[in-house]
Amino acid sequence: KGPGGATGPSGGDDNDGPIKTIRTLFEEVDELGIYVNLLEKSGLARNLAERDLNILEDSIVEAKQFLQSDELDSLLDKHFGLDHLNAEKRKQQADGCTIASLLLMNAAMLHQRISAGNWLAGISGMNEVKNAPDAIATTYTQWNKISRHDFLPVFVPAIEIIEAVNASGKSAGLNSALQHIAAEVEDIAETYADLGADHAGPLFNKVMGNQASDGAFFTRPIAASILARLTLDVSDSEGDWTDTSTWEAHRAVDLACGSGTLLAALLTEMKRRARAKGSDDKMLAELQKLAVEKILGGLDFNPVSLQLAAAQLTLGNKDVTYDNMCLHRMPYGQVQSSAKAGSLELISQKKIIPDSSKIQWPDEEVLSQQLKVSSESPPLKKAVDAVRDVRIVIMNPPFTNRSNMGQKFSGDIQKSIRQRVDSLERVLVASDPELNGFMDKNSIGPMFVALAERCLNRESGVLSLINPTIALTTTSGQHERKVLAERFQIDTLLTCHLPSQVNLSQHSAIHETMIVATRNTGGTTNPTRIISLDRLPFSEDEVSELMYHISNCAKGHLSNGWGEISVWPAECIKAGDWSSVAFRSPILAEAARKISEDESLLQMSEQGLAPIRTGDALFDKFDVWESEQRSDSCIPILKSKGKDAQMRIEATPDEVRVPKHCDEMNEFGGRQVHPDTKAILRKAGHLLVCFGQGTSSARLTATATEKRYVGVAYMPVAQVNFTQAKGIAVFLNSTVGRLQLLRNPGKTLAFPTYNPATYALVRCPDVSDKQAMNVLADCWNQTRQMEVPQYRDGECEVRRLWDEAVAKALNWNSEELTELRLLLHKEPHVRGLGYNQYGPAAAEN
Repeated sequence: KGPGGATGPSGGDDNDGPIKTIRTLFEEVDELGIYVNLLEKSGLARNLAERDLNILEDSIVEAKQFLQSDELDSLLDKHFGLDHLNAEKRKQQADGCTIASLLLMNAAMLHQRISAGNWLAGISGMNEVKNAPDAIATTYTQWNKISRHDFLPVFVPAIEIIEAVNASGKSAGLNSALQHIAAEVEDIAETYADLGADHAGPLFNKVMGNQASDGAFFTRPIAASILARLTLDVSDSEGDWTDTSTWEAHRAVDLACGSGTLLAALLTEMKRRARAKGSDDKMLAELQKLAVEKILGGLDFNPVSLQLAAAQLTLGNKDVTYDNMCLHRMPYGQVQSSAKAGSLELISQKKIIPDSSKIQWPDEEVLSQQLKVSSESPPLKKAVDAVRDVRIVIMNPPFTNRSNMGQKFSGDIQKSIRQRVDSLERVLVASDPELNGFMDKNSIGPMFVALAERCLNRESGVLSLINPTIALTTTSGQHERKVLAERFQIDTLLTCHLPSQVNLSQHSAIHETMIVATRNTGGTTNPTRIISLDRLPFSEDEVSELMYHISNCAKGHLSNGWGEISVWPAECIKAGDWSSVAFRSPILAEAARKISEDESLLQMSEQGLAPIRTGDALFDKFDVWESEQRSDSCIPILKSKGKDAQMRIEATPDEVRVPKHCDEMNEFGGRQVHPDTKAILRKAGHLLVCFGQGTSSARLTATATEKRYVGVAYMPVAQVNFTQAKGIAVFLNSTVGRLQLLRNPGKTLAFPTYNPATYALVRCPDVSDKQAMNVLADCWNQTRQMEVPQYRDGECEVRRLWDEAVAKALNWNSEELTELRLLLHKEPHVRGLGYNQYGPAAAEN
């Protein structure tokens, strides 16, 4: 302020002029400083976790080398049941030495924690093991002493490894391996526990080899924490978590628990809420005992995963026993004389699927094996008891293709597993006819979802899933979404749109979405909350910050640049339209929905405009023609849709093909033409539409040309003349056309497929409307020689001209289309960068 209290040069008050500018600047600098500090802290934690993870990985690799010898390789492979795997796939899987090293490492990590925390009397640390001449005897004695008290699920498998190796008389390698592991664990066990990091999932993925055929993609710990908090928010946000009855009311199960990341996250969040209500350490220990023994259940077929899950749930508690841990190993592969399908075997249980005369049961009983705790233990509760009538199913269902199931086994076993899954699907459909069409032959995931629905309490069940985002957008998944929306209130859909963070599972690059749903008990259905994140948290502190902002925002932008919350109409959710998750911008999602419902436009299927897939025939029956000479049987085609192929809206063939067998020629059009050529030329069209493309790097969704062509990456539409082809090509390349295609992608969001079923739903002008077609065709003529930039290049003249032509042909508001086009340029999976990211460096980060 100036002399006499007057404000700055303008003479105004603090809300105007330079004073306001300076204050705003300082506020922004202050916010930036806080944000940078958060990033530094989370970056440090992440770097420490990555360092320790690398040490763990290196230790396992080194320990494996000590164990490897012909005798031990064979012994350990047989011990873990690896000797009957498919020989072709064997090299992609972890061997017995790797599995043994991982189990020994995990037991050693817990051993060091027990010693350092003085949890048990007489337990020495890893220092004694690493310096012992006979490390095997020292370790064996210590682990048996620990297991007599507790922690059996972690130590018994490791003890069995020692016993198996000792029985062979080939113990030198094991002795060296234990000494090496002890030295490494002594340094990092404490820091890992203090960081609260989940080493199990990442470590499993790094050292266990290709688990894709089993769908083993473990949930990222940060994603698990977010999903756990969202789940408990809708399940009981105001409950008294110091009261054991609240815990008992929240029985939860993960039907594909892997290393237990989701269960551990749920337990951590329950304990956090109890502490917030006043629980002390003693009470938390008692609540953890209750949770591990009676509340949290996990099923998986991988014994190593289950051992890691046990380690996660036992970590940090010295006073409880875990004899009744509800972790069950489900039968998978060849079991005695029949094939088994893991957790899906529960479908054959009459306690899960009500009995019906229409059902032909494949088996009477499922012989699950509860995670072994001791050889003297009486028979334990069956897996079915752990999953019946639970309050919560939290799960990252396997999304492997059915055709890939059991690839690690021999061909006969693999075939038997698939047949087993098919028979279990028939049981589901017979018991619940609405599920006919719910399951997907391309993915095993929907069967896990159907099983989860059967396990949940009929009145208060909560279903929390991590699913591939395309499962929420593809046309083939509509029936599944409609059934879910009928039986559940779809409360929340959460997706991160930052290109480098679209995956919620480790070692996966696909877009994934969290689904949180509650039982629909017949009341009013509410709109669904759509949470579109611009980045994922790096640490638990950032998760807390994010959840705070989410809880205080019903709709609109989240504070601190986290993203945006919008709502999606209940009627759309019920109809199976969950397409909002395909867009970062809720404005684009809403616009795409309205265009798809605009009855002034006609669906392509209503006009008989059916794209035809010609790529399969061209691959099967034709070879690439290398010669410069052309025969009458040569076919010029549109092969590629990449950035260097079709660069203009006027189609340009980029390859020539010829029938593989040219010895049969028939008369066709006055020429001697091969019958395969004649057959495929009948499918050629002036209009060709894209079968799939990169949403960032590609240029065009459709092309047109006076000469009729077929394609591999493009599908001909043979039912239109040249003028109509030009008009529809302009429309499909406009913002209006692209939005419709982007809302129903198949395969992945980054590289979607647009099959004929997708195009059938796309609305476009009536091709018999000559005025509209002429306006659009004139635009094609005007732009046919213009090179079209890649989608990620953003605003350009040719796209502006296409949108203006569409606005003119349909009498729409050109300014509204401009706004949508500019928003579409900013979409992360189009631009290749997240909101508020700029330049190549940002893309790398």
